[in-house]
Amino acid sequence: MKHAEINLSRYRKEFPFTKKVTFLKHASFGPLPQRSWKATQEYYNYLKVEKTDDIDKDAFHKLDEIRILLAKMIHAKPAEIAFITNTTYGLNIAAWGLDLKPGDKILLPDVEFPANVYPWTNLRQKGIKVEFIPSKDGFFDMDNFVKAIDQNTKVLALSSVQFFNGYKNDLKTIGNICAEKDIFFVVDAIQGIGAVDLDVREHQIDLLSCGGEKWLLSSLGTGFFYLSSRAKRKVNLSFFSWLSVDWKLNFTDVMKFDLQPFPSARRFELGTYPYSLLWTMHSSLELLSEIGIKTIEKHNLGLLDVLIDGLREKGYRITSSLEDDRRSSILSFSGKDIKNLYQKLLKNNILVSLREGSIRVSPHFYNTPEEIERLLEFL
Repeated sequence: MKHAEINLSRYRKEFPFTKKVTFLKHASFGPLPQRSWKATQEYYNYLKVEKTDDIDKDAFHKLDEIRILLAKMIHAKPAEIAFITNTTYGLNIAAWGLDLKPGDKILLPDVEFPANVYPWTNLRQKGIKVEFIPSKDGFFDMDNFVKAIDQNTKVLALSSVQFFNGYKNDLKTIGNICAEKDIFFVVDAIQGIGAVDLDVREHQIDLLSCGGEKWLLSSLGTGFFYLSSRAKRKVNLSFFSWLSVDWKLNFTDVMKFDLQPFPSARRFELGTYPYSLLWTMHSSLELLSEIGIKTIEKHNLGLLDVLIDGLREKGYRITSSLEDDRRSSILSFSGKDIKNLYQKLLKNNILVSLREGSIRVSPHFYNTPEEIERLLEFL
């Protein structure tokens, strides 16, 4: 695969640490671009001046633009997007908002990250059954999924991309099965959004949740969730905020206690917003939008092609799937003394992750083939 056309010299300036550090662990967290640091500082400069009357207006405008940017990224409508503080909060909106009854069944792959497990297993206290779908060779198994479905199955929750080996699930086929069987389809997309093109409508996803601190290059405490306007079931409000209703930005007359929730996903947002983080997230999303997710995905896969060739030459075992349709921006590999190798890489400022017995490499759009070659030199 050829590398996508990205102006690397331009975008690497956003990440000055690359002069000293080879950063290949975006599946753990994403560093903030320089423009996002400056945008965050812009908010704090607001607080230094005496007049801050416009800060609410500006912040809510940022929120509107964030919803627009994210909606475009996942092929949704802005009204279907809500700002949240982490992936788990969005998953809990589904877990507690769906009208699940004792005896209802939730399906989860047995290779999920815990953030997409505990919100669901917590429902066992209500008599709801949680069943784990056996994986095959560490990957989601479609046959076992179909076998696990019965008349009590109400929800499937899984990751768009598996955290430890980068396996990109076949969301389109899974979504078709869920539509046919009337199963509410929930997706944890934190390992995909920002680096993998995803169409929520094509995949018939009912609810998607994603933190902003990884591939979206935003801060901890940012994220979003998507709730389809055509979702199979109503998601009730388990929590309610005074900002779940429309004040028309008039906070001079707030003793009104009969306002109705927003008809949009915004009704699930809890106040008050972390304003500084909105400035950060907005700037990072603009950067990703400027490059384009399909371009980013192509670039990242090209980098991992270089890594795959080098790993094969050196005799390492690749633990990620190499099927074209199942690859993502994450590649994992293993071998002898893998823990010692991991420590050696860290000492030489090559930052990767160690997950489930494999080294996980997760580059982003500003990484270069030379950085992948540097990694290979130490193997």
